[in-house]
Amino acid sequence: MAIGVLVLIVAFTIIPIVGSELDSAVTLGATSDWNASHNTNIPTGVDLWTSVGGILKVGGIIVVVAGFLRTLQGMRQGA
Repeated sequence: MAIGVLVLIVAFTIIPIVGSELDSAVTLGATSDWNASHNTNIPTGVDLWTSVGGILKVGGIIVVVAGFLRTLQGMRQGA
């Protein structure tokens, strides 16, 4: 369970840094369909990370609750 918490901490620390580096890695032409100032309907890395981050938080909560229930189950069977 501690490894899962560590993975969540690393993910929330590293992924935004990598995303910002990817966004600034390539210079696009002014009329490119992938240019955010020309095409305003393109999802940004921040939008994507906001939605994925919420899913990861829920997954983390589920893992913690499942670990707690497994601990209770082990205590019950051991007694």
